[in-house]
Amino acid sequence: MDHINNPAHNTFMAMAIAAMQRTALEERSGEPFGAVIVKNNELVAVAGNSVGRDNDPTAHAEINAIRAACKVLNSWDLSGCILYTSCQCCPMCYSAAAWAGIKKIYYAAGWDDYNDIYDDQAIGRDLQKPDHLKNLAPEQLMRSEAVEVWQAVRRDRGITTIPARLPNA
Repeated sequence: MDHINNPAHNTFMAMAIAAMQRTALEERSGEPFGAVIVKNNELVAVAGNSVGRDNDPTAHAEINAIRAACKVLNSWDLSGCILYTSCQCCPMCYSAAAWAGIKKIYYAAGWDDYNDIYDDQAIGRDLQKPDHLKNLAPEQLMRSEAVEVWQAVRRDRGITTIPARLPNA
């Protein structure tokens, strides 16, 4: 694992950890999480968690860094970027990184290092259950109306593929 001794990786991770400390212990603007996004070995964005300050449960450090990087790069596509985060990503942040096209994630503290305060694994476990057994018990409503919009989008974009689950199935 040559990345462990790579000075650039250590520099960027140290920045994420510094954002973690600044956010939780100095500014007290959020919980102890920090994130850095890099492209071509150049810093693009640094952010801390601001859930408390912003009264926004989605304002995790990784989400804030992704939002900032998208603004800097003037694109929602962060392909080729690397995410350094002070802690292992929660399911929301991991998903956002994947949707943004981030190519690699490095993290410092793992879930087991702070699961006495935040249990990010609980959401992952819940997502594996069938809908009717999940904590939030999602239920599908008005599927055919929503599928009509997807069909219109396909027509509008000239897409001729068919989804895995056919309408009215």
